Amino acid sequence: MAISTDAPAATPVSDGQLVNRVQQLRLNGAGSGASSGSRRGAWLPWVLCGVMALAWVGIGIRDYQTPKASEGDSTAKAPAKNSPSSESAAPAAPGELLLQIKGTLTPALQINLSPDDVSGVVTDIFFKEGDRVEKGTVLAKIRNDRYLNDYHAAKAAKEAAEYRLAELRPESVRTIEKEQAQAELDEAKAAWGRADLEIKRLAPQRDSGVIPSEVWEKAEADLKSAAARVIRLEKAYALLVEGPRKERLNAAQAELASATARFQEAERLLKNCEVRAPISGTILTKVADQGVLVSPMSFNVAAGICSMADLSDMEAEIDVREDQITLIRSGLECQVSAIANPNRIYRGRVDRIMPIADDTKNTVKVRVKVQLPPGETPGEFLKPKMSVVVRVYNTEIPPFTTH
Repeated sequence: MAISTDAPAATPVSDGQLVNRVQQLRLNGAGSGASSGSRRGAWLPWVLCGVMALAWVGIGIRDYQTPKASEGDSTAKAPAKNSPSSESAAPAAPGELLLQIKGTLTPALQINLSPDDVSGVVTDIFFKEGDRVEKGTVLAKIRNDRYLNDYHAAKAAKEAAEYRLAELRPESVRTIEKEQAQAELDEAKAAWGRADLEIKRLAPQRDSGVIPSEVWEKAEADLKSAAARVIRLEKAYALLVEGPRKERLNAAQAELASATARFQEAERLLKNCEVRAPISGTILTKVADQGVLVSPMSFNVAAGICSMADLSDMEAEIDVREDQITLIRSGLECQVSAIANPNRIYRGRVDRIMPIADDTKNTVKVRVKVQLPPGETPGEFLKPKMSVVVRVYNTEIPPFTTH
């Protein structure tokens, strides 16, 4: 194939081997006789140039990103402070930030309040959500008709048992009863005396045979009967003064104890119809309302009245990874800030580390006691289930009290 003499010669340039080869292809293509072949061959060098350029760009990007990625992974590949490979690492300095973990606020004491062993319709509700109540405050009332009747019946049974026991005691004997028994005894002694005189009067006549034998026999029988009656009445008077047998007293005391127990149980159930706050705290949720049937012993009926908690004693619960748990110990100082206002920082202290781990997340729960500043009303800002950020520092502080 002839090369056109009027075409300019290929001039090498920097990195020009590729360009020279393209120009040679162009010259070869230009010398062809067919015009259609020349048009088809005109774009082929540029396509090759584009492909080669894209290849070089890809190689350059890969070489540029590889060192960057390795630099970014240096922190990730560095062993943690408490990992097995870092046992020889220097311990944390006093006051150094050990961990910063997101957690959740929870009250140290939260109660789901329900009637105690009583069921019925709620007749009155004396609270609403957010109310702060003192211990012993009546929060609700349950209809008490049945429990009131049981109370009256148990009270009457207890009183009857008390009267029966009192009747058996020696001090219950009235003076008039003693006087009556003494009079009967005196009468029997007088009759005994008359019978004795009758025997003495008939004795000479019996010896002389003047009186029949049956008269003498009757006189003797009357004397014996009078003597026996005297003895019986003396014993009766002694029993009246001494009182009944000890066994009867013990049985009466047992009956009284049983009646008293039934009365106390009826009284307790009646009092439980008034649902009172067991602690001083804040009402979190209201479960039941007026007219609702509540029964703590039934699975098909609502059992609770409300839930309440002491918001002056708040804790932040955090999940610490197992490979970081050795950094935590009770007594470490913390800073707690709610995500709602990160600039509002509360003082905290690691209170306890839970004795069991969560195998689904490979974490251990830690509770951090949160101290409210003086003058802040419990529940004013910090509320249960709020998200917080806890920063744990390598500084031990003494326990603090909540208000």
